[in-house]
Amino acid sequence: MFNTLRSRIWLSYALIVLMVLVVGSIGLIIALRQSPLLYRQVINQLDVTSELLVRRFEPFMNLPTEQFQVAFSEETADSGIQVTVVDFNGNYLASNFQEDIDIVTGIQAENDLQQVSQSEVSLFKDAEGEEWFYKVRSLGSGYYLLTAISKPQYSFSMIVKDEFLGPLMQAGLIVMLIAFFISLFISNWIALPLKRMSESAEALSKGDLIDIPMQGPKEVRRLAQTFNSMSQKITAGARSQREFIASVSHEFKTPLTSIQGFAQAILDGTVRSKQEINKAANVILIETNRLHRLMLDLLMLARLEAGTDDMHTEEISVRAMLQNMVDKFSILAEQNDLQLKLNEIPDVFVRGDGDRIAQVFSNVIDNALKFTPRHGKVEIGACVVENDIIIQIEDNGIGIPLDEQERIFERFYQVDSSRKYGKKKGFGLGLSIAREIIQSHHGQIWVENNPNKGSVFFIKLPIFMNKR
Repeated sequence: MFNTLRSRIWLSYALIVLMVLVVGSIGLIIALRQSPLLYRQVINQLDVTSELLVRRFEPFMNLPTEQFQVAFSEETADSGIQVTVVDFNGNYLASNFQEDIDIVTGIQAENDLQQVSQSEVSLFKDAEGEEWFYKVRSLGSGYYLLTAISKPQYSFSMIVKDEFLGPLMQAGLIVMLIAFFISLFISNWIALPLKRMSESAEALSKGDLIDIPMQGPKEVRRLAQTFNSMSQKITAGARSQREFIASVSHEFKTPLTSIQGFAQAILDGTVRSKQEINKAANVILIETNRLHRLMLDLLMLARLEAGTDDMHTEEISVRAMLQNMVDKFSILAEQNDLQLKLNEIPDVFVRGDGDRIAQVFSNVIDNALKFTPRHGKVEIGACVVENDIIIQIEDNGIGIPLDEQERIFERFYQVDSSRKYGKKKGFGLGLSIAREIIQSHHGQIWVENNPNKGSVFFIKLPIFMNKR
């Protein structure tokens, strides 16, 4: 029955309201049973009767005892209150207490009549445990009027039935109705974003992306934000997977077509001379090696992304590694009439896999040389920022458009302008591998435009040791 969020919120409110009403009512009833408010009518009757009798008896106080008692009997004949007139020594002048005369004796024994004659209504418990309201008033010279009435007994059920049941039920119904509308508002406030998340999840399972608006309480908004981020990543991952499959298929298609064509030509006898056979075999070997390199790159990228690539950790001197890179590429730079310059490098050490980090530097420097025109310059520098070293590899080549600077780190992505110079075209996996290697070393790699045209690649790595 209560299987929806709305019904459960309403039930929670209803139970809380019911509990507050019940506990509050019980506490109020217990308090009233101990409070004079419940006996206000009896106390008022005692007060009024005492005042009236004082006024009536004061003129008769000088009469003989027999005449005063006659007047006393006439005034108290129809009274429902016990009345006694005593002197300051406790001697009775007149009384209608009849069998309850010991009550007067008990009150006299516990109180100084002269002091309590100025007080309000008091409570007395007799020897049998019955409680009495009483009041003492001064009556002429040396006499006191004592009035008393039995304290009425109200049962718990009587108080609830006569005083609280009706108002309690009315208040309960009104509060339940208010709780229903409040819970309806709050449940809609909470449940609507959750409903939209459910709809978005169903759409996502069908391949559609529906962003959830930031509505509802803070926790629900945060959940919606997390869900939107997760949906975008899932969608991007699915798109990347499709693009990856398409790119791999494309990269495999060309060499496989060449291999198939030349192998078929050899089998069909189309290629007969030794020179032609050698040429066909050479093409098959080149394309096979190309496929082999592609497979190795794909396997390395997969292991890096999965975190399963074996890393041989060691302390690496950044200065020595960059110097080795310059020595390695200096001949290639000279062959292409390029200047490869190494600026002053801080003497710091990083911790990681030297071969993998060298592969990153090699890939970035090779790209810089590849896409820099003749007589250009590639410059390598570094600086320490807090606990990191940032290596800069700057060229004045063709540059990278702003809208493509982030995408160049995607698998198989290649900037179209790179074809200008007709140089050897790779697979578009080098920078993807470089990013995964740097990230596995808790670093960052990014690219920015060079103000002097060209590009600047930045590689940031945490410093393990700094030799000053």
